[in-house]
Amino acid sequence: MKIYISSDMEGCTGVVSAAQADPGGQEYSFGRVMQLHDLDAAVKGAFDGGAERVIVNDAHGSMTNVDISRLGRGVRLVSGSPKLLGMMEEVGGCGGAVFLGYHAMAGTEKAVLDHSYDKQTIYSLSVNGRKMGEAGFNALLAGVQDVPVIAVSGDCALCIEAGSLLGENVETIPVKEGLAHAAALCLPPEESCEKIYAGVKRAAEKLKAGEFSPFTMEAPYVLDVGLANTMQADAASLVPGAVRIAPRALRFETEDALELRRVLYSVIASASAQKGAF
Repeated sequence: MKIYISSDMEGCTGVVSAAQADPGGQEYSFGRVMQLHDLDAAVKGAFDGGAERVIVNDAHGSMTNVDISRLGRGVRLVSGSPKLLGMMEEVGGCGGAVFLGYHAMAGTEKAVLDHSYDKQTIYSLSVNGRKMGEAGFNALLAGVQDVPVIAVSGDCALCIEAGSLLGENVETIPVKEGLAHAAALCLPPEESCEKIYAGVKRAAEKLKAGEFSPFTMEAPYVLDVGLANTMQADAASLVPGAVRIAPRALRFETEDALELRRVLYSVIASASAQKGAF
């Protein structure tokens, strides 16, 4: 059994500010330490739950945050960017996926560092009319490759979001309670380690028992993207297939769910060129 871990940073133990999660931040070293802390607990839980191999995808920022020298035997690290499927690169062929250190979608109240992929461009996302953030979108990318999401960790808001979208069977592992965008009531590392280990182990055991099914939606897939301003929408409307449905919103339709990822990042790249342009 092969377990996949998509490892983000904003939802990790003790992380509450951009300074701790951005490579240029003064406290970025703290974020890297806590990402490894949570990752170590998740990897151990996966192996003790029956995994024979663990694939870790460094899924935060530049995707070069995880120190490979800290990973043990049986683990493989997917590092660097750009990657065709980004946060879900190499998920195909795995038995189940864990979303570690994830955060709630943009616009969520009392959610730590809430955003959806790019905090300066993406205001909202929905697929086939269902609002979602990174957890939902990435679950769909995994699901169309027949890989179920078995566990998620982050703040309470993220866990509620994931549970409502993916079902009550998914293991939700809250390590902090958001008080504001950049404030939270946090568990100490020792306690969060125990929770992550136990949650991932339990999820792996349930996966081995056949208790999970992939998150899927029916094609065609209709992606609606809300952008931060009209200038960004102007630029992103040049992406092939774009239909302007509102002054700062675009719609795309495809039969291929994996194409959604290419479309979304093309939108982000085009919109990003207009950051601070007015």
